[in-house]
Amino acid sequence: MEQSPQSATASSQHLIDIRPNTMVQIVLLGIVLGAISWLLTVLVDRFVVGALICGDQGPTCNSSTVIAGNIAIVMTAIGGLLGLVRLGVYRPLLVVIAAAIVLWGISGYTLGMQWYEAMAWTVLFTAVVYAAFTWLVRPRFFLAAIVLVIIIVLTARLLPVLV
Repeated sequence: MEQSPQSATASSQHLIDIRPNTMVQIVLLGIVLGAISWLLTVLVDRFVVGALICGDQGPTCNSSTVIAGNIAIVMTAIGGLLGLVRLGVYRPLLVVIAAAIVLWGISGYTLGMQWYEAMAWTVLFTAVVYAAFTWLVRPRFFLAAIVLVIIIVLTARLLPVLV
């Protein structure tokens, strides 16, 4: 069943349009941010947090990696905000805050994996999260976008606990 041009126009007036090439750029930004986040996690863990918290315990100190990963999430969120603004994404601050909340603690999930596997998962999740939230904040009505983002963020944070 075809939509009339008026109904198609009316439904598209409720959402901000995103060009396909912009979505590709957002995914690429997410890939870069994920790689930077993983690298910052390793560097901050080894040279800053690990040295301060664990001292001479070495690789047996798991809390330092999670703390370093959370520091890296905050640092890459700043870069993500700048990147999304540069790309002209609608509501970039909402996207970055939601992405940071969802990605918070990802280094704890990748702890114990080989470096390439941990990096791949971090890169994949970061790219998917940034693209998904960029897509979800498209409603013109701000309250609808906020409610949608809160539902998705809560679901993403609670799902690992429930499983």
